[in-house]
Amino acid sequence: MKQIYLAITLFLFTSVAAIGQDKSGLELMSHKGNQFKYISEGSKVSVYKYGKKYKGNLKVLSDKAILINSDTILVSQIQQLCVQTPSSQLGGLGLAVPGAFISGGGLALLGAGIIQAEGFLILMGIVMSPITAIGIFGTIKGVQLLSRGKKFSSSRWKYTIAVVPPAVK
Repeated sequence: MKQIYLAITLFLFTSVAAIGQDKSGLELMSHKGNQFKYISEGSKVSVYKYGKKYKGNLKVLSDKAILINSDTILVSQIQQLCVQTPSSQLGGLGLAVPGAFISGGGLALLGAGIIQAEGFLILMGIVMSPITAIGIFGTIKGVQLLSRGKKFSSSRWKYTIAVVPPAVK
């Protein structure tokens, strides 16, 4: 019984120690200085450097360079960074699905107003056109969030390598 207890205790202590390790990542600070984002190592990212796109998992090499798949990229060369996080994917679904229903319903009602072709055509055109446009816009933005992730441009964000404990950020 003592051996089982010691084995479980040893396992718990080593797992807590492994979780508590510092994890490297990319820290983003807005130029205004009021927002911070932390992208941990291993996250799916797309990096744009001089018009070329590098897509893969983020790995920190040094305090000035990152590795995307087998490509080494200096942090100072990053022009735009797109990050796929669970929150951006959930937000993308939250925009795309209702947007599709709103735009589909708007188009159906607009089509019904055209078929009736009485006095409802003008009323349906005035009322349903903006609602349909909002639905289409929401669907497009949702699909962009799902496929690309959240975009961080170097004109608004400053990129630095940081070692931060996962519990802090």
